[in-house]
Parts: sequence; structure tokens; C-alpha cells
Amino acid sequence: MIKLSIIIPAYKVEGYIEKCIRSLEDQDLPKSEYEIIVTNDGSPDRCREIVEVLQLEFPNIILINQENQGVSMARNNAIAKAQGEYILPIDPDDYVVPNVLQSVYGNAKSRNLDVLYLAYEIFDREGNPNWETDYASKDDTIFDGVEGYFAPRGVQMKDPDRSWAMLYKSEMLRKHKIDYPKNVPFLEDGLFLGKVFTVAERVGFSSAKFYQRTMRMGSATNSRLLFSKKAIDGFLLAVNDLIRFSKTIPNNSRQKGLINHVTAKFVFLPLTSCLKSNNFRDFITIVKSLKQIGLKKVDLEGCSGIYLKYGKAYNKSIAHFVALYYLLILKVKYNR
Repeated sequence: MIKLSIIIPAYKVEGYIEKCIRSLEDQDLPKSEYEIIVTNDGSPDRCREIVEVLQLEFPNIILINQENQGVSMARNNAIAKAQGEYILPIDPDDYVVPNVLQSVYGNAKSRNLDVLYLAYEIFDREGNPNWETDYASKDDTIFDGVEGYFAPRGVQMKDPDRSWAMLYKSEMLRKHKIDYPKNVPFLEDGLFLGKVFTVAERVGFSSAKFYQRTMRMGSATNSRLLFSKKAIDGFLLAVNDLIRFSKTIPNNSRQKGLINHVTAKFVFLPLTSCLKSNNFRDFITIVKSLKQIGLKKVDLEGCSGIYLKYGKAYNKSIAHFVALYYLLILKVKYNR
């Protein structure tokens, strides 16, 4: 039986992918019990050749070659091929510490988890550690999906909307037809997670060292993609997708509230990004587009934090929303 399916999207990472894969092979789980599925997303460098050489050495590597379709479709195509009981997304420029897969699978399996958060550490470009998760207080608790979504989030959290270094029960993803969104180039993980935690019933945490995250120039995390037209269009596609998905969730439920919270995030991020870059033309275009899809007002049940503040102002008027945005900017500026 295949216990784990590790999925890796590969695009322009020839300098990293071999180290990534070798870290996944340096494990205590028998090779026959897990698979590593690499999707070569039309990478113009040597990614394909590097993986093909590694396939000669390791029998559990599966290579998918496709024309460039983006990271979401690369992951989706790997998930479609996966045979494992759990799916584990890994980014190709990151690494996993040795001999941890056995305990990771055992943790999820023994507690019948739908989702398992795994600990990670962030390293700078020089390889110096600068931050790590602290899940110790959550190790022994099993959360429901809504609790699990919010449990690790806070002002100190890095990458709260990451889907990598987490285990997902394959049966759950397939039952609810959850996959990564196409043509959503920024925060696609956030949309995926919003759906996952809406349907997840058992969520756990592991504080044991597992994942090493590297920050490099040129990755989507560090680019100015958030302020591009492509990203703004992607946010609107995400909002439409969330509206459709919300229709499958009972009204007045905590799960509905979570979807409302995630929807608010995808509504207000493009609006605030336009204001931040003084891009008032696209701001007006987005407002009109939101009205066209029925979001003249946002359902705030279940929303919290900054999105609740923005939502209350937005629901009064666009003028109130704009005024609140600049008021918050001034507060940040003069409180430094």
C-alpha cells in the first residue's frame, strides 16, 4: 500500500531540485510505501533531465511532463496520479530533514487526521535560519477544520496560507473535489486551504522538525506579482470560485463563516493592493466586477480581524472603505 504521495511542481529550479528529492529519499519509510511525483511544468532548464537521472537511482520517483500550465495545474496533475493515502506537497527549492516520513505518516494515521500541519524553519539566501514554527502547545490537540484554520495564525506567523509541508487525506480531497485553482497566480494556496478546512473534521499539528524553507529572489512569494493585473484577475476568479463552493455549505454554520472569511480576503487584497500602488483605474474596475458577480456587499458572518474591519466599511460604501484604508496607513506611519 502506498502511504504517502509527495507532489513536487518543477519550473526553473535546476539548481535546487536534486537536493530536494534526495532529502525525500533519505527517509525511514520503505521506498515501496511512498511515491514522489514530480511535475515538470514545461521548465526550460535541466529539471527534466535531472529527475530522469534520479529515476534510475530511485524506483519511487514518477515524472510527469507537461507544457507550462502554472503551479496549480502542476500540483493538480500530480494529485490526479497519486495513489497514496495522504498527499504531501513539497516545493522544489525546499528540503526535508532525514528520517521523518515514518513518524509523520504514523502521526496522521494513528489519529485519523484529515490534515496534519508539519513544522518548518525558514532560511535566508545565505542559509542562515531566521524563523521557525512553534507548534508544541498544539501537539496533543485535535481541532475541527474551522479551529484548525485559525489555530496557527497570528502576528508572528510566517506564510499562514502555505499548503506545502502539510498532509492531506486523499479521500477527503477527492470526496469534496478540492484542487488548486487555475489562473490564480497569487495566494492559490489560500484558496485551496479555505476549501480544505471547511470540510476537514480532524486537524492535528506536529512540532517535530520536518521542513526547511529557503527564500530566494524570483519566487512568487518574493515577487511583485500581487500588484499585477494578472494577480488582480486571479483574485476575481478566486472570489467566483469561493461563491460557487459556498453554495455547498449549510447557511449559518461555522464552515460557512470560514468561507466568508476567505472570500473577504480575496475581495479586499486586490482592492488594497490597487490603493497601495495608487492604481485607481483598476480599483474602479474591480469594484464594478465585484458588483457584477453579486458582491455589492460582503457577507461578514465568520469574518475576523482586518477583513471584518474592511468589510464593515465596504458594506457602507466604497468611500468608507477607501477612507478606512488611508486611516489605517496613517496610523501605521505615525505609530512607528
